Amino acid sequence: MNFNMIKRLIYKDWYLQRWPVVASLGGGAVALFLIGNGGSGAFYTGSLLLLTILVSIGAQLVMANVVNERKEQTLPFVLSLPISPLEYTAAKILGVALIFLVPFVGCLVGTVLVILGRQAIPDGLIPFTVIVLSEITVSTTFILGVAIITESQGWTIGAIVVGNLALNGILFVAANIPEIGKPMSGEVVVWSPPALGLLGLELLAIAVILCLTFALQSRKREFI
Repeated sequence: MNFNMIKRLIYKDWYLQRWPVVASLGGGAVALFLIGNGGSGAFYTGSLLLLTILVSIGAQLVMANVVNERKEQTLPFVLSLPISPLEYTAAKILGVALIFLVPFVGCLVGTVLVILGRQAIPDGLIPFTVIVLSEITVSTTFILGVAIITESQGWTIGAIVVGNLALNGILFVAANIPEIGKPMSGEVVVWSPPALGLLGLELLAIAVILCLTFALQSRKREFI
């Protein structure tokens, strides 16, 4: 592994995406303000804004750091570097993951703190919130894997659509599981077996997607 080259590619992606990340953090702060300081309308507006920001920054990072490298003819420069497809994959996964974790962790921690700090919002919402926000990480990982393997804008857009559908699906499924849905209106944080199971499945899905991405990329001897 050419770790020095991987580090340079990660730094490049960080530098190019610094302003979208700053914008996402600013938007997240606005969303958390609405969630924590308004009525029911502001709460739902802030929640929708928070989800939109995380979904958007995930898709933006993948499109800009992977797909657009081919579309904007940046990939020929990468091809000239002493780097293999596997090393390129490691650089892109680590780069996008590390950048995405900045707004994700900020929004997740901020949301939990707002829920704990505001009496009008039941603490029982925390497990549901963690599960839903974690699903966005699964979707972002899926979109990233598809983009790296196919390097196709069309396939990546299709993966974004699938990710958005999955988010709606997890919202519906989690809210309608009694062990998760009922405690949402209470003041006690209940990590029931179904809640832990869903969260565990999300973490497993991330691991499987990453392993498949590396496995498929390791078969390549050159960039497609």
